[in-house]
Amino acid sequence: MPLNAEEEFQMQWIMNHRMEDKDEQMRVDAENAAARPVRLARGRKMRRNPAAWDLPMPEDEIDLHGMTADEAAEAVERRIDDLTIAGLKVLRVIHGGGNPSYGNVKRIIDRKVRSEWSNRIRLYKVEPDNAGSSIMIIGKPANSDAPARPTPKKPAKSSRKR
Repeated sequence: MPLNAEEEFQMQWIMNHRMEDKDEQMRVDAENAAARPVRLARGRKMRRNPAAWDLPMPEDEIDLHGMTADEAAEAVERRIDDLTIAGLKVLRVIHGGGNPSYGNVKRIIDRKVRSEWSNRIRLYKVEPDNAGSSIMIIGKPANSDAPARPTPKKPAKSSRKR
């Protein structure tokens, strides 16, 4: 059966504009991806500090979404106590980016790690692939067993006026 003018035009357009087989392209891409090593996207900060890339796998995690800063700090402190009793060491703290109406949970947790929990937390770092969570290693810091450094004595000022 011969084609009319419109059908002939459509056939010519199809011949000139080849369609891609997207399923075949996905299969080829998957094969190529399996052949080369996977590089995870890292933020600018992670490129400057390669030591932060080797974080241990978490043994437990706590999600602080929906909590106020005070509730979150209390929940993390309870979880640290529970993990210490259970003998576990690595905790993932999911704090999110921070919601002003709830207070900045991450900021409070960071402050508590530096001050109140400094003798209980060995390492606290933001995960390289997820800025909304951090890894916390529970245990005495490596430098806590070291004896305190003696303070140098200042020379006594003479009371003589010049």
